[in-house]
Amino acid sequence: MRVSSLPFAGVFFSVLVASQRLTKPPLQQNLDNLKQGLVNNLKVTPHTKERWAAGWMPARCKVVANEENLNPADFQVWNVRYNDCSEPWVMCYHKNSPKPLNNLVNAFGRLPVHTRDYVRHIISAPSPDNWAYIFDASIVFFGNTLDNLAVHLHESGHALDLGNAYPAKPLSSSDRWRNAYQQDSAVPDPYSQTNQVENVAQNTVVASFHKNVNGGFPGVNPNSRRIVNQYSTVVQQQKEGGDLLIPGGKCRKRLPNNEAVPVGGNSRVMGEAVQGKPDVSIKDSALEVMAEVSYDTREACNGTVFT
Repeated sequence: MRVSSLPFAGVFFSVLVASQRLTKPPLQQNLDNLKQGLVNNLKVTPHTKERWAAGWMPARCKVVANEENLNPADFQVWNVRYNDCSEPWVMCYHKNSPKPLNNLVNAFGRLPVHTRDYVRHIISAPSPDNWAYIFDASIVFFGNTLDNLAVHLHESGHALDLGNAYPAKPLSSSDRWRNAYQQDSAVPDPYSQTNQVENVAQNTVVASFHKNVNGGFPGVNPNSRRIVNQYSTVVQQQKEGGDLLIPGGKCRKRLPNNEAVPVGGNSRVMGEAVQGKPDVSIKDSALEVMAEVSYDTREACNGTVFT
């Protein structure tokens, strides 16, 4: 994981500690046993969608296209407006993504709205490997991960943690999280051992299951107490943050959208040639527009294949 340099030495030290590999054993081999319960209990939020005119895309989408050696013109850009928010989420969907756009839209729409509040853009790209990462609150899904609800929860778990949604900011490098980890004898799965940032994200999946599925996590794992302090800390933090993992309500805040840039060529020159630049501003004055965030989980996530 890469996290941008922070101005205070104590905070930077905490981030370094959060990046160290963990030594406690995994409780399970993976979190696959949570997937169906999450799908059954987190319902798809009704939505409408509108495609952008050709020639424009959010700046981050163009960066991803260039980094992955993909033609930016092969991405469709959509405004997706869920019924629980006055503002749409802008999604970039590559035409060769292995699953339909609606799969992506529906999976993201299963997330509680107060989780979605902390996600900026959604990007789907083709890849022979199934993995995902989040950069400055924009999630990039590769391969078949675009409709994997556990992966959506994991990546948005990073957004909540590193985007300062919790009272403990960021949770993964806080004393509160360290104390919870020290009281437990395991972590959820092998991927959780990567570092505390990934551990928080995997515990977000566990906490979401625990809060939204009848019987909670003990209902699917009789040894749940081995990680109870970790996922219970996420449960408590999300409650103090405003029931972030619980469905219902309306959006309360949003991150600024990336600037719309021309799909091809030099942005300044092409911008003069392409007409109708989309207005990406947040228009609902009742919403809090959050401050910019800076974080990057690619280093930890690259090469991690999800099923």
